[in-house]
Amino acid sequence: MKVEEIKIMKSVLSEEIGWSWPLFLVKCLIRKSAVFKNTHWAKENSAESEFAKRLSIAAATYLNLIEKSGKEKALDIMRQILVPISVNEMEENLNSSNISDIRGIDKLSAFWDSMRKGGVGQLNQETIIKQNSNFLHYQVTDCFFARFYQETGTPELTKLFCESDKEFWPKAFPEFQFHRGSSWENTLAYGKDRCEFIFEKQK
Repeated sequence: MKVEEIKIMKSVLSEEIGWSWPLFLVKCLIRKSAVFKNTHWAKENSAESEFAKRLSIAAATYLNLIEKSGKEKALDIMRQILVPISVNEMEENLNSSNISDIRGIDKLSAFWDSMRKGGVGQLNQETIIKQNSNFLHYQVTDCFFARFYQETGTPELTKLFCESDKEFWPKAFPEFQFHRGSSWENTLAYGKDRCEFIFEKQK
């Protein structure tokens, strides 16, 4: 886990659980190993396997929170943890992508391309549907988050990464309106056959 991720977890868990949060976190780290070992990625040596190992802490924490506080409360706590962690990571990727001298749709396209080549982006199946100087539309037809959390029995956690998109993209690219078409639920996490990413230049 990254230092920033630990700080976020500490802040949220100490607020929600109180003084016993360190012990709770230790239990989550122990369960993380069990969660990972129960996936097919545990038998692999690949980029997917390494990312699955990393994501296992979220599934373990959520499962422990369900046992402690119930599913609804557990999901709300995980929202406070996973959304800022995800947004922070995307912001770090943006700041390190060396595209500060690019503007408009070219910058947006360059960043999307850089994400496809690193991190979880390289584990997804994505297709550009339409692109011009004022518009970018792409779809994700296979999402690693969705596959991983489905296999670990915690599919609702994928929706939190959809929420982080909703928070990150307007902040990172304010000149574009980010949406998913007819509904914010047009994603694999909500049972659709693809995730919609649509960016329209603000008038």
